[in-house]
Amino acid sequence: MDFSSTPGYHGSREIGLNAWLIGFSTLFYGLRLFVRISMTKSPGLDDGIAGIAYVFLLFQSMTDIHSVSFGSGAHLVYIPQGILDEFFKALTIQTLVYFWAVALVRFAILAFLSRLSQDRSITIISWTVAVVILAQTIAAFIYRLTECNQLEDIFKPQGPQDAHCVGAADHNKMMVGHGIVGIVVDTILLLLPIWVIYTKMMWSKKTLQIILVLSVGFFAVATGIIRVILIKTKNFETDVTYEMPSLGIWTNLEGHVGLWCGCFPALQPLLRMVPGKLCGTTNNGGQQNEKISHDATKTTYEGSVVYRNEADGESQRAIVSIDMGVGDREMQKRDASPV
Repeated sequence: MDFSSTPGYHGSREIGLNAWLIGFSTLFYGLRLFVRISMTKSPGLDDGIAGIAYVFLLFQSMTDIHSVSFGSGAHLVYIPQGILDEFFKALTIQTLVYFWAVALVRFAILAFLSRLSQDRSITIISWTVAVVILAQTIAAFIYRLTECNQLEDIFKPQGPQDAHCVGAADHNKMMVGHGIVGIVVDTILLLLPIWVIYTKMMWSKKTLQIILVLSVGFFAVATGIIRVILIKTKNFETDVTYEMPSLGIWTNLEGHVGLWCGCFPALQPLLRMVPGKLCGTTNNGGQQNEKISHDATKTTYEGSVVYRNEADGESQRAIVSIDMGVGDREMQKRDASPV
């Protein structure tokens, strides 16, 4: 049903934003697979988990777009009761999918960390965070499923008179709690790879560039903070169909931006090829074409050498390439040699 002619309607923004989110997520994840499968020949568990997260985020955004036809973005007074029932059904499904979508995005980043470093302290922190994410997701998912005495009632509109369901205040407390834990987890997931790169890899201009790329994750943390503030400050009971899209925009941004941040480090080999393609040369002292070769133990970029040694956990830094001088390369060779 079309509500675009109703006063104050803003559902079109929901459609436009989600279309852009789907497009960018498809682009970044597609490039990630291209690099991992075709260029570095190193697909891993993190790519598979990210793929499942991408499917969940795609479904979440498409459900958000579809909910516009059920009155999302229009004032509640203009929506017939039958259409309103469909709106609440879509909203509940969206919430349940959201819990697992953001959890899978975070799991994908943790799996990437295991490729980047197998340091014992990083492993312990990663497993601890993984347990927290899993516990948080299961608790929120089960709570949402059991908010009403009958399972089918969670898909229906609920008012203050519905004693058979938890009140809106209790529901919002759960969502705020889930959001706060998510902010803490996202902050840890942002800082861990930056710390690993800063402490374990050769310092160079390229290292700084990689850290700056990872720092885009600050925006993912910011979206989580804004989302929690909206849940606490907005009154969704009086005009839920009109107010909910404002929250939905930040909810969808949180998951999609998290997926992008998990994809960016894998795109470093592709990004390094761009200057060479545009200029015809790369700067290995200045004049040689950039070439890529693969064998069982190393990936070589003229101007960069990154060694991969299965016995050395830190050699998983091959995911990104860093400009190194001749002396640095010799040191890297010794570090990568079997003990």
